[in-house]
Amino acid sequence: MKDSQEKFCALNGIESFEAMRQLVGDEVLLMAMAEDPEWVVDMSNTYTDLILREWQILLKTGIRADAVWVFGDVGYNRGPFFSLNMYRQLIQPDHQRLVRFAHEHNMKFIYHTDGDVRTLIDAFVENGYDCIQPMEAKANMDVRKLAPQYGDRLSFFGNIDMTVAGKNDRDALEHEVTSKLAAGMVNHGYAYHSDHSVPPGVSWPTYQWLIELLDKYGRYE
Repeated sequence: MKDSQEKFCALNGIESFEAMRQLVGDEVLLMAMAEDPEWVVDMSNTYTDLILREWQILLKTGIRADAVWVFGDVGYNRGPFFSLNMYRQLIQPDHQRLVRFAHEHNMKFIYHTDGDVRTLIDAFVENGYDCIQPMEAKANMDVRKLAPQYGDRLSFFGNIDMTVAGKNDRDALEHEVTSKLAAGMVNHGYAYHSDHSVPPGVSWPTYQWLIELLDKYGRYE
């Protein structure tokens, strides 16, 4: 529920793959996905049970949120850390449980992941994700290519390339912003965000210019 200032409120958390990475480390986890999948499924189920119980406790306090915003980096700049088949077998069922919880409680589901996850987007749509973020441009994520294919089923949040902004070239930045707004806003499914953190090479006047561009071109009628 939005407060009197119309602020968007979201429950936060990490999903099971990210939790397992932090618990046992990338090398152990990725090897286990190939060699000991039953253990991975057990860990994923256990962590998902935990986060669902935490969300239930929060909602019982009277909190009302617009969305759950879940963090889990499942990719790097050349693709996901695992195959689509591994995802479907080991991780997807628990991601779907998180989405069901959100939707059953009238909340949207926003998923944060870095990296190139293009090969997983069909599965994300199957899961019922409402939005993905931040769509890392330097990892080949591009709303101009993805929105025509998925924009009727999925919203996009981010993707403004900070390596372009870091050049502090207004013409280049204007093209970056306007072309991606034009693609993402077709289905009323795009929200501005950088494709990752804003690096120190982006000058303050450049970022002010970016916001001016959003005010000019990024408003829905």
